[in-house]
Amino acid sequence: MAELSWVSTDAQTGVILADLPLLEVDSVKSTIGRYESTMANLPLPGAPVDWQRATLEGASNLILLSQSTDKSGQPVGESVPIWGGMVTRCSPNESDLVPLSLATLESYFDRRYVGDETFVGVGQNVIVATLVDKYVKAGAKPGLPIRVAYTGAGTLRDRTYADQDDKTIYSVLSDLMGVEGGPEWTVGWEWQHNPERITPVLYVGDRIGRAVTPGLGAAATFEMPGPVTAFSLDRDYSAGRGANDVMAVSTADGNTRPQSPRQVAANTSRPTFEFRWTPSTSITNVSTLTGHARAALTILANGPKPLTMSAAIDGAPELGTDWSIGDDIGFAIGGLEDDPANPGGRESVPAFPGGFAGVARAIGWELSLTGVPTVTPTLASTEITGG
Repeated sequence: MAELSWVSTDAQTGVILADLPLLEVDSVKSTIGRYESTMANLPLPGAPVDWQRATLEGASNLILLSQSTDKSGQPVGESVPIWGGMVTRCSPNESDLVPLSLATLESYFDRRYVGDETFVGVGQNVIVATLVDKYVKAGAKPGLPIRVAYTGAGTLRDRTYADQDDKTIYSVLSDLMGVEGGPEWTVGWEWQHNPERITPVLYVGDRIGRAVTPGLGAAATFEMPGPVTAFSLDRDYSAGRGANDVMAVSTADGNTRPQSPRQVAANTSRPTFEFRWTPSTSITNVSTLTGHARAALTILANGPKPLTMSAAIDGAPELGTDWSIGDDIGFAIGGLEDDPANPGGRESVPAFPGGFAGVARAIGWELSLTGVPTVTPTLASTEITGG
């Protein structure tokens, strides 16, 4: 079991400013490689005396903590910071509720610009770490107390950036992640002590999160019947979601338009569905565009089939302890269950005869904090077996 609570921290140091036990937030969300936002309300009755500093826009982060408890409700171990959002807007009014807008810290990357940089034959994870350390972390300019964590340099890349192109760190990292085999990245949080602080960590890698060891089961499994209360498999081949003939293009370079060769899926039972797009207006290298097109084809060729499932957090594997974003997690949905009126049993989830089970990767998650709190991993299928 886990108990959830909120604290405010200083954006430049991570020092805890205040506990916010009455903060009202409907839901929070996290996704690999992009920022998410949400709304909150702070009731003034019972708010800390220094609530104005604790919610100062652009200067404070609100952190959601998860505290494991035993069967008697006693805390076990240290609380885990599972989500954090910078206060981007604070709108006090005539009421006793202060509305707040929050955005995950990846949004700050979209407020810092890249200068003149050239990388030749440099590992992609090193490129990310270098840019974040130089342009996001506190240094020559005030920034964040962020640590970059990665293992291995990653695929070697050539990249050139110019200050005059006005590219933000967020756009550069998004471009890198979008090429075939590009680096994944996400912001997490960690405790620091003496003094007590909660500071951000940028996790970067060819893959982030834990993969299932071949021959072994997942460390966390979600089950229905069980804590899972809702489940869906979304098969989508609509425009922009499915295509088997893909081309990446850029804006004109002189009198020519850089474009990749067509990337075509093999052994398809569908007629041709074409997709062309511009991953970045500054790309002039055809091989870079080809990498983007290949990466897109991997996703689009059969259409995305994201799995989503919601589970009550009281009975589900614990986020931040049993599993985290990027991990492979197990699922077991449906199957036959005893039914006195039907000696052969009945399907507990009719849409999946015989049950639906396997291992999939959590590329994101959402916590609903109203009523009975629920967690909803967003799963990209990596290995699926029938029940």
